[in-house]
Amino acid sequence: MTWILSIEHTSRYRYSEPSGGSFNEARMLPQSDRSQFVLQRHLIVTPSAHVLEYQDYWGTLTHVFEVHQPHHELSIIARSQVQTGTGPLTEPESPSWLHYRDPVFDDAFAEYLDPTDKTLIGNTDEVLSALDLLRCSATPLDAAQGASDLVHERLTYEVGSTAVSTSATEAWSIRKGVCQDFAHLCIGFLRRLGIPARYVSGYYYPDQEASIGELIDAESHAWVEAWVGSWLPLDPTNREVEPERYVVVGRGRDYSDVPPLVGIYSGIGSSTMEVHVGVVRQS
Repeated sequence: MTWILSIEHTSRYRYSEPSGGSFNEARMLPQSDRSQFVLQRHLIVTPSAHVLEYQDYWGTLTHVFEVHQPHHELSIIARSQVQTGTGPLTEPESPSWLHYRDPVFDDAFAEYLDPTDKTLIGNTDEVLSALDLLRCSATPLDAAQGASDLVHERLTYEVGSTAVSTSATEAWSIRKGVCQDFAHLCIGFLRRLGIPARYVSGYYYPDQEASIGELIDAESHAWVEAWVGSWLPLDPTNREVEPERYVVVGRGRDYSDVPPLVGIYSGIGSSTMEVHVGVVRQS
């Protein structure tokens, strides 16, 4: 099944005193791949700025821009229309565990096998017990799905319980988090099993019962892809993956590789940030 989704992602900074300038990097717009086809996209920056577009090291569409005039507010609006659910309908045929012990395999996927500060899961008795259980899975595909299910069952989704700096170890200890924590923790388990895993940033259509043409409040979302013969999407937050409801913006080792918006500004005032994502299913 394919859908057409229209997404508007607005990020707005407000400064208590005028900012003399700002330097920014945005990863807010999708690009076409085997799972989706981008029909249109554009970025609107206010105050107006020259925007440079390129693909970063991980293949994510990135926009950089500078504002050199005094301003009290900076607004970035990313609008896109995407046909989703265009990828394969069947699960990949998983290689055996022996395939994952080949040194050539380790070299090919090293960047998605090494732990990062955000995906470390520690060595508590509970973690080691869970890893032992997952290693008993018949195939790496079964283990990957099991890791996603484990994180879904053990963590409670709670907005405000963590921050972007929270690690998988910290989220595991408090048993709470948001989608990025679920993703980091799942990646941590997968990499400890020797299964390459990458962090995916994008958008998720949250209400399958909504009418076509109805505007739905949404958020940026994070999930996981595990290499089990090909890259398999896993969503430990929502458990089931329905491809038509997902729009990929970027992939990397963890959140640090694909933040939606980062930047610096000059000025003596403080800043506040507002973010809103709206999604409409067109067909």
